[in-house]
Amino acid sequence: MLLLRAATPFAYAKVDKVDAEEARHLKAQFLIHKVLEGSTPAARPSRPPALARVRARIGVRLKKLRLAVRGVRVRACRTVQRHLRNLRRLIVHGGVHGSGQLAGSPS
Repeated sequence: MLLLRAATPFAYAKVDKVDAEEARHLKAQFLIHKVLEGSTPAARPSRPPALARVRARIGVRLKKLRLAVRGVRVRACRTVQRHLRNLRRLIVHGGVHGSGQLAGSPS
């Protein structure tokens, strides 16, 4: 059994050791209480099935939208990187060919 002893009213209480069987029993009681508490209908408000389906559809649509935005972002980043790579090549090679014009400009 759990016994508490305190020397003064404001001191910490000393807790005697609890045997393993009693500890398991207390833990089991606590878990049973939590399960019963969560399974009561008052604790969890029920949603109409139509609302649950609408929420599921909205979730799927948001996921598809998120994937589409990610694809657009990846393509935009690749395009910018390709343009920067081409610009760097122009700068490194001087951009001037034998005729004195910039590379890629119409002659």
